Amino acid sequence: MTPQTLAAEVESLFALPDAVLRVQALLDAPEANARDISAAVELDPSLAAGVLHLANSPLYGQRGRVDTVARAIDLIGRRALRDMVLATSVVKVFHAIPEEFVDMATFWDNSITCGVVAQFIARHLRARDADSLFLAGLLHGVGRLVFYARRPEEYRALLTETAQGEKALAAAEQNAFGFTYAHLGAALLKNWSLPERLCAAIEHQLSPETTPAAYAREVAIIHIANDIAASLAPCLKQRETPAPYLPGFDPGAQEILGITNDDLEAIRLEALAQTFDIIEIINPGSTLIF
Repeated sequence: MTPQTLAAEVESLFALPDAVLRVQALLDAPEANARDISAAVELDPSLAAGVLHLANSPLYGQRGRVDTVARAIDLIGRRALRDMVLATSVVKVFHAIPEEFVDMATFWDNSITCGVVAQFIARHLRARDADSLFLAGLLHGVGRLVFYARRPEEYRALLTETAQGEKALAAAEQNAFGFTYAHLGAALLKNWSLPERLCAAIEHQLSPETTPAAYAREVAIIHIANDIAASLAPCLKQRETPAPYLPGFDPGAQEILGITNDDLEAIRLEALAQTFDIIEIINPGSTLIF
């Protein structure tokens, strides 16, 4: 078994909605104009509403109200629109996973937090395509959903028997299956024809120091963002101030980015303040009480 073969098993189960595929095709077509693209988005009212909510959120917020999809394209650009379309749709893609195996609301809350933190880090560093790091963070853990869908009993036993912590779980996955959720998630996203840079950020997120140089910054950002998101998880369900941050990430990732602990703590608190609004857009009905 390989990540590719297991990802292929869920190709029909976890397929992108037709509306998303239509929009992606138009975004890839140089001859398609903003009117064509906005019309395709607006064929799905829930998709259009989600895009406009995100366009006006702190993630992509513009000066002045973005009240049409066409205006969102003009102000934000095609690449950001692609990310927004996928972000507003991806939660629905994985609706078939039984809640008895995983608390999906919590999973997506944590994934959204990772995405927000990743984008904030990227913006702090003035990274190229900083906005795309939100989508990479949002999707960083989807490989685990494939494990839940195709190997539920094995994976649940693995979770029960493994000590808490990202490194311990990844090592257990590698031992049990021959690959980790990061490899599996990247294989699924490649099947969705997502950009290579995004797939690489997810595939190598557990080993930033051995990442190909071309993707080192993106990988380091996702690696650190995942650790910060885990530290904020208790704050997503309870009315409490975050505990002091004790970094658990690979120090090599911090060296790659050249970012200080003080910077990361400031980003952590700023991201938490914005995360609740984004969760309400992407994962409405979550049990937040903050």
